[in-house]
Amino acid sequence: MKRSVLIRADGGSQVGFGHFVRSCALASYLSRDFDCIFTSYSHDGAPNAYQLGLAKASGARWMPLPGGSLEEADGEFLDLIERTGADTVVLDNYYYSTEYQRSVRQRCRRLVCIDDMPTKHIVADLLITVCPLRREDFSLEAGADFLGGPEWMFLRQPFLTPVPERVRTVPPRRVVMAMGGADPHRVTPKLLGILRDIDPGLEIDVVAGPTVFTGIHGVNVNGVNIHSQIGAGEMCALMDRADLGIFPASSVCIEAFSRRLPVAAGHYADNQQPFYDYGVRHGWFAPLGSLLDPEPELRQRMQRVLSMENARPAVNFDPVKNKEIIISKFKEL
Repeated sequence: MKRSVLIRADGGSQVGFGHFVRSCALASYLSRDFDCIFTSYSHDGAPNAYQLGLAKASGARWMPLPGGSLEEADGEFLDLIERTGADTVVLDNYYYSTEYQRSVRQRCRRLVCIDDMPTKHIVADLLITVCPLRREDFSLEAGADFLGGPEWMFLRQPFLTPVPERVRTVPPRRVVMAMGGADPHRVTPKLLGILRDIDPGLEIDVVAGPTVFTGIHGVNVNGVNIHSQIGAGEMCALMDRADLGIFPASSVCIEAFSRRLPVAAGHYADNQQPFYDYGVRHGWFAPLGSLLDPEPELRQRMQRVLSMENARPAVNFDPVKNKEIIISKFKEL
């Protein structure tokens, strides 16, 4: 009988879908060897069809997580652990306090946390972070296992396929840009305007949530292609066609690294800053700085980026091999 793994990754228009997407990828890693159950709380109410489709495609069983507020959902999740008899629980987000982790840990045999913010004590048996952080950067329980660095990103299946040979042009002629499904600061239209102003002939694929460009989907307007809530295969294809990716310093950068796509990255959230700073120091991507800065400053940085020789990304790893290592870690728990 397979051991059960209960995965919780919240997502929605307020918090974005990054945690949800990467944890669905983790479920797809584990579903061959474990009975995976996936759940999520959304401030929007019920998860949308896009989220449900991702969860189903991962091979996990979906279980709803009711609750009118995050606090209510946290209580419902503790009950869900006991109802499912989950052997291992996975928490993917930054807002689970040490006390809440202890409450979860008391109800299961093993706890795995996916957390990129070393701001609290973590009681997990295994901590995974895609940020370039070391074990000693975190406060961990004695004996906890640790995987740290962008190479431990859970990648969706299309990103595990061989990378095609391509000849990239400098300056780039095709760019893919994704600022997160929620994009609460509306960075997407600001950067899009800057790119069109610098080079009107640039072909731009923009990946954005449905609220960023309300009512627009799959439309080509003067070389700008809008894509909303696309699948992994479509995102991978956009990256494989592009000469440059423009992203926040987040997990989407790691997907681009797996496709050997040159990246220009910036930041607009606190949890993106450590990844951004480390990536700039080590040459992982061309720096755009704070994406909340005024347009004239961003335009100057973007002009420099578009005129740069965009060498292959400095991050090089074997995602298929690392997938097997992650699966082995769960088997050893």
